[in-house]
Amino acid sequence: MAHLGENSAGFRSPDEVGDSPRPPDTRSAGDDAKRSLSAAWITDELLNRTRQVWSRVYGRPIDEREALEILLNVRRFAEVLLKIAKTGKTR
Repeated sequence: MAHLGENSAGFRSPDEVGDSPRPPDTRSAGDDAKRSLSAAWITDELLNRTRQVWSRVYGRPIDEREALEILLNVRRFAEVLLKIAKTGKTR
């Protein structure tokens, strides 16, 4: 798959935005035991699958830190959607 650059959600790929500081809960990628509590739900299998999928999307290999950041961002996005669905409010 070709490199997408800015996607339909308006986000840019990591190689376009350069090295940015990672959130504290993405600093300890690796095996399940080394992850922070906020990332404890992420298994090695899920992390590896995320790397496979998003490496194809970005057109380059992504590392564990990037995959972990993607998964945590998807979780945060899902939490926001659930909150909106429950309350009907965007703020």
